[in-house]
Amino acid sequence: MTEQLPTKLENEPLIDAIFELRFSSSDSAANILPGFLFGALKGEKKIERLPAAEMPKQLRDSDPNLQFAPQIRLLWSDYVISIGDHNLSIGCKYPYPGWDAFKKAILGIVDVIKSIQFIQAVNRFSMKYIDIIPAKDLQEQVSLINTSIAIGGHTLEKEHFALRIDIPEGETIHIVNVTSSAVAKLQDGSTRNGIIVDIDTIAAVHNQEFGQWIGELPEKLDETHLANKKMFFKCLNPQTVDSLGPVYE
Repeated sequence: MTEQLPTKLENEPLIDAIFELRFSSSDSAANILPGFLFGALKGEKKIERLPAAEMPKQLRDSDPNLQFAPQIRLLWSDYVISIGDHNLSIGCKYPYPGWDAFKKAILGIVDVIKSIQFIQAVNRFSMKYIDIIPAKDLQEQVSLINTSIAIGGHTLEKEHFALRIDIPEGETIHIVNVTSSAVAKLQDGSTRNGIIVDIDTIAAVHNQEFGQWIGELPEKLDETHLANKKMFFKCLNPQTVDSLGPVYE
């Protein structure tokens, strides 16, 4: 029997949601996409140039830390589109509009990009969700997470910690980061303190032709989103889930 997942949380811990696409292309996406998207997308928009845009392309290409650094940011409606040489990410402005709205925005933006015909193949795409769960002290933060950590004969109980683990699952991999004593300033100006659960679910595509990948994208998005959601709830203790006010439909 499949475990039922909440359809929403009354005490929503989500602070960020990001879709990222990495691809091979005939030219730098940062040179092509910003103007095209600015003209094609309806509504209020604003383009910002980021520090990586000032670096020579040779430097970006030679440094693994810079190869996918965003150079241009396009603020549009409820979303933030960041563009590098061979990658594009779509993030949600706070508060999260929900999966249906986010998926629709992703598909709409990808459909616009399709008409330019400069992307040759897709290397990977991912869905990343960042949650911060409030807690009053370190002991409570540790108790929220479904984990047991011991090192050097010492069991984690109420200490500061940062944990990363890469969990393979079929054709995807979940990069799970859990960090204690986090402080996040949200886009509405408010601040949230607690423990961060950051899950980046990456689907390797192995240089799939762009047009073929687009045809499969609606289903693949739902699959990747669901896999990320399942992993998030696996990371939490049942009492933690209850404290977030789960709603089942």
